[in-house]
Amino acid sequence: MTKKEELNDFEIIALKPTDKIYKKTDGKGLNLTVHPNGSKYWRFSYRFNNQQKTLALGVYPYVSLAQARNRAFKAKCMVADGKDPGKKRQKEKAIANGTLSFESIARSWFEIKKNKWSEKHAQNVWRSLEDNIFHHIGSKPIKNIKSTKITQVLKIIEKRGSLEQLNKIRSRCSKIFIFAKAKGLIKTNPCEGIEVLLKEYVPKNFHHIKASQLPELVTSIESLISEPTTKAGLTLALHTFLRTSEIRFLTWDCVDFENRLLIVPMELMKKKREHVVPMSDKVIEVLKSLQPITGQYKYIFASTKQPELKPFSENTMLFALYRLGWKGKTTVHGFRHLASTTLRELGYKRQVVEKQLSHETGSKVEATYNKAEYLIDRTKMMNHWSSFIENCNGQIIPINSKQSKN
Repeated sequence: MTKKEELNDFEIIALKPTDKIYKKTDGKGLNLTVHPNGSKYWRFSYRFNNQQKTLALGVYPYVSLAQARNRAFKAKCMVADGKDPGKKRQKEKAIANGTLSFESIARSWFEIKKNKWSEKHAQNVWRSLEDNIFHHIGSKPIKNIKSTKITQVLKIIEKRGSLEQLNKIRSRCSKIFIFAKAKGLIKTNPCEGIEVLLKEYVPKNFHHIKASQLPELVTSIESLISEPTTKAGLTLALHTFLRTSEIRFLTWDCVDFENRLLIVPMELMKKKREHVVPMSDKVIEVLKSLQPITGQYKYIFASTKQPELKPFSENTMLFALYRLGWKGKTTVHGFRHLASTTLRELGYKRQVVEKQLSHETGSKVEATYNKAEYLIDRTKMMNHWSSFIENCNGQIIPINSKQSKN
């Protein structure tokens, strides 16, 4: 019988800062220190040559609980082999202190850019660099890193067949070098042009259906035998074309029934901007049908097993579509493409459609104008879209056509 782990992600997330630094132990020398500013640092305590020492393992959540345990285990193995894990880190720091290291520049770039990203995306960016890049060139002086070395490191990812990840990581490395160049630390970007030496990532086409298939899709969703939240989630996704992550983490505080608005907080949005969704009669009906079921919980789409703690899982709606026979035909993300294409064919302006998709269009001035000016247009469009879904016969009649006005 194994010993229960001291920490889990729910407990870590719940840890609140106090006016003093305090420590939570995971066991086997690993602990998490919580600072008054809310920062959470992983530390590994060990003895070497009869001296008590501490090794920094990273910052939560950019270093996950699983990663911290893995690093602590590796450090423990080094101690068992008679090696001091702290000396390796000191050597890396010494190199970095002589000339700014790639990792130190990457961190500076990351700290500036992460304010534009969602927390989840920021974690993914940093972990991709930690898992694939820093081990090879993180401690190297950035000015000494050549194109051949970068190519060699990226080829490791290519050999795994992870071409989409390869494309993202190459782009991130390039941006870090551009950042260093702008700061006057290097003269050239060693990532420039190396994409010609790497296999090209060809994105898969998003699965989406045409407007003519809407009646069949609506009938399928209505026939779904599942949890009420799953069925409601799919209906909401179709009528609002919100992303899965945005729907999952919606709370009842986001709903303004009086003004018929769904306010998605910036923390949930990909671009970290608050997003306003005008609610049609159908959307209001769906949400009110859930109030007796999840109204006492935080999340609108609360999970069945732990409704007081978290929403339903990331794949709940997708797997429901699979069960209905739509695998390979459409996805929840495909609803967005369907709405975008159909609304443009119905005659709605690109700016209005893009704004409702929470895509950035034009300059910052235009974006501000969009937020203030397009709400009336978007309200009309979203009401029309719900009506189109409910009464769709596959025929698209542009809003300005004579047939539409009759």
